[in-house]
Amino acid sequence: MPSFRFRDAYGAVAALAAAILLLAPAAAGAACLICDEVVELDGVRAKCFRQDYEKFLSTARSAETSNAEVDLSACAGDDGRERRGLDRMPGLLPPGRESTVRNQRELRSVYIFDEASLVCLKRLLDGHEGTIDPSVRFDLVENCKP
Repeated sequence: MPSFRFRDAYGAVAALAAAILLLAPAAAGAACLICDEVVELDGVRAKCFRQDYEKFLSTARSAETSNAEVDLSACAGDDGRERRGLDRMPGLLPPGRESTVRNQRELRSVYIFDEASLVCLKRLLDGHEGTIDPSVRFDLVENCKP
């Protein structure tokens, strides 16, 4: 009879250990798999982000997933239909024209951030010296390491 109890206890401990191993990574700071990692803003979108930062942060904090959709389209004067994914393939341009084409392309106005990324982007924008134009890229993965 004692070996039967030992087998039950061993199975329960093994099941508990497996559950802890499966849930530990999720509880230890689950990475947002749908959040944006690189942000390109112009001065208008950066100003809009700064103005509505508290609202975005409050939304992220109250969300079950701690994520918030940051929609800057109202301030940017566009319709909010952004192009998530690959940009159009650029044509071959003469040397020197690449930078002007890059600045003329449409910027995204809708991003998805988690709470940590919102705080980090605000810190990066506040610490940025100079003009914010589309050539400035904020890499949240690289610049927001804990």
